[in-house]
Amino acid sequence: MKWHWALPGPLDQRTGGYRYDAQVVAALRARGTALQVHPLVGRHPDPDAAAWAAADAVWRESAAAGAGLVIDGLALPAFGPALAAGDRPGPVIALIHHPLALETGLEPDQARRLDHWETQALERVDAVVVTSAVTRAMLVARGIAAARLHVALPGTDRPARRLPRPPRRGPVRLLCVATLTPRKGHLRLLAALRGLRHLPWRLVCVGGERGAADTARRIRATRDRAGWRQRVRLAGELDARDLTQHYRQADLFVFASRLEGYGMALAEALAHGLPVVTTRGGAIAQTVPATTGMRVHGADPRALRRALAQALGASRPRRRWAAQAHRHRRRLGDWPATATVFHTLMQTTGEAAHGE
Repeated sequence: MKWHWALPGPLDQRTGGYRYDAQVVAALRARGTALQVHPLVGRHPDPDAAAWAAADAVWRESAAAGAGLVIDGLALPAFGPALAAGDRPGPVIALIHHPLALETGLEPDQARRLDHWETQALERVDAVVVTSAVTRAMLVARGIAAARLHVALPGTDRPARRLPRPPRRGPVRLLCVATLTPRKGHLRLLAALRGLRHLPWRLVCVGGERGAADTARRIRATRDRAGWRQRVRLAGELDARDLTQHYRQADLFVFASRLEGYGMALAEALAHGLPVVTTRGGAIAQTVPATTGMRVHGADPRALRRALAQALGASRPRRRWAAQAHRHRRRLGDWPATATVFHTLMQTTGEAAHGE
């Protein structure tokens, strides 16, 4: 069976969700799956007229061919009318990275609207793939049948093993990899660091600001008011090679997100042998073992500040956490395993759709 894959915008965007889609698409094609990708125009996940029209066109094209359809969760609301109409010969699989209504910064009405659209759509697809057991539990709590939910953990590329670095002089090099959106918590991280001016550190933030220009401006303004232009660098989006260099040069990975459906950047940091100071939002506590750093509860910058103070105050804890990160990297999954979940589900839903 041929399959179609729908998502908002180009597949090559440098965020965790788009990289997940791209890796799975590549792995499925390598297995011989006939797969056509549809980058949808318009506004998502709160659709405008262009988004509705783009989703309808993909629905009609794939249905006319009797093909299966995978819909990335960000595009799912745009397919609501088509799903409600039904009458489709091929199976439909939804991919949920995390529930849409839990995105930080939404107006209450918008959050309720997204929650309604997403729930209605999930009840009408043939199967749902989620990126962690935590996201699965969130959807079960919302009434989605557990039997229809399938966990496909993200893979993690394992770089060449990084040997623990001996202690060195100079500031501790902090690295944060996350888009500059409210949920990722850059402002919370800067607030935590504000009380640690006296400690030697430098911070590099890697990540783009598509769709989050206002938040990016606030981050820059906060940095500049603190007089940290030389201390906090916003590096923007980077390709894989340059990002790997930052992982290799860093001493500590820092992450203040309110919620993660998995936390791919955290897994990459562990794969590079980096100790981690992070929050526990969503699936983070499952992605990052307690032995590899410090995980703080809640969104209070004071808790994050205390953890950072301990991590920055002495190199011995960081070396101990880094050693545990090296050990944990063997337990991280790979992309072929992720694709196997999709491949198996595509076969079973395809057979069911054709009554085999």
